Amino acid sequence: MLDHLVMKGSSTWAALWLAWIVVSFQVLGAAANCKVQLQKLPAIFVFGDGMLDVGNNNYLNSTEEFGEPLRANNSYYGIDFPKSEATGRFSNGYNIADFIAKTLGLGISPAAYLSLPVPISMVDFTGVNYASEGARIWDNFYADDSTQVTIPLLEQVDKFVATKAQMEPKLGGSELKKLLSNSIFLLSFGTTDLFHVWYLQNLMAKNDQTNVQYLLSSYGVGIKALFDAGTRKFAVINVPPIGCTPVGQIPWGRRGYVSGRCDESKNKLAMEFNNGLGRLLATFSSELHGFRYSVADLYGFANATFANPSAAGFVNTNTQCCPNPCMPGFGGPFENRSQYWFWDYSYPTEKAAKLAAAAFYDGPARFTVPISFKKLVQTPEKMTPVLLSSCHVR
Repeated sequence: MLDHLVMKGSSTWAALWLAWIVVSFQVLGAAANCKVQLQKLPAIFVFGDGMLDVGNNNYLNSTEEFGEPLRANNSYYGIDFPKSEATGRFSNGYNIADFIAKTLGLGISPAAYLSLPVPISMVDFTGVNYASEGARIWDNFYADDSTQVTIPLLEQVDKFVATKAQMEPKLGGSELKKLLSNSIFLLSFGTTDLFHVWYLQNLMAKNDQTNVQYLLSSYGVGIKALFDAGTRKFAVINVPPIGCTPVGQIPWGRRGYVSGRCDESKNKLAMEFNNGLGRLLATFSSELHGFRYSVADLYGFANATFANPSAAGFVNTNTQCCPNPCMPGFGGPFENRSQYWFWDYSYPTEKAAKLAAAAFYDGPARFTVPISFKKLVQTPEKMTPVLLSSCHVR
């Protein structure tokens, strides 16, 4: 009897011991998975214009001189966003910043800078979005021609520096340096600037081709300022064929306008800018230690889609899905939104943004130079853990 009890007790303890081992391995495995997840999720900092804006313009105040900023806060913008919420994105749903963030595993673009509390919280921190519709590379370049309330490039850089100053006491200088060096800095500037350059050259009797080079030089100042502040990985989207956008097709006082036809004089400026941008970033890469970059060719991707729209499921790539003014009381968007490339006067639909982001992250090599966004993310660096509340041991 005693032997039976001893054997029974031994069996019980053995079973408990085995169960403990199994649970321990599960906990350790979950913790390991959690660690891997933390290491693979870089933060993303977003700078640019309405292509990437997720609501900063909603928080800008009007001015007596320039009036109200351009906002995407009516019910048509965001009609396909979860809960049909108008968030300030110039899209019917998500935009390119959101889809790039999704490829990184972050779910959605980080929040608009102007919507965040001060000081910034590091709980669930995934980055910050500083983009602003109408943003220019250098606002003072246009002198009296500046007519919009927006956040230009260098002001966005200043706001990033302010963010960094809030983060340092919480992370420490060493950890903050690691976080920033492994984060992705997504940029998209130039469209607004080039429209103004075209206007000055064609309608004001000015034909100074150095305007584009001057613009690129100013862009370089902003990029160098970000590098000096700790940025190392630059994901830069070049400008699209601006002469093919609904607003770019408008003759702007010139004869020969044909609805739906691209204005190649504007596209020529875009190509000049894009070629110079590629050279600028290549120069930085050779001169600045640790500078890494990828240029996403939105110009080339858009043109490839326009050449064969049906292959991507589009039936309309030259007019906007939501006619101007895109707001309640003025008609509204068409039902077949997923078949349109352009959502409004300038920016892509959610579907177009999704396809472009996929091409830039891990698509055909011809749409990113010298490497894809995915390879930029994967460049060998020791990742800094980013604490996410969704990472639990269960």
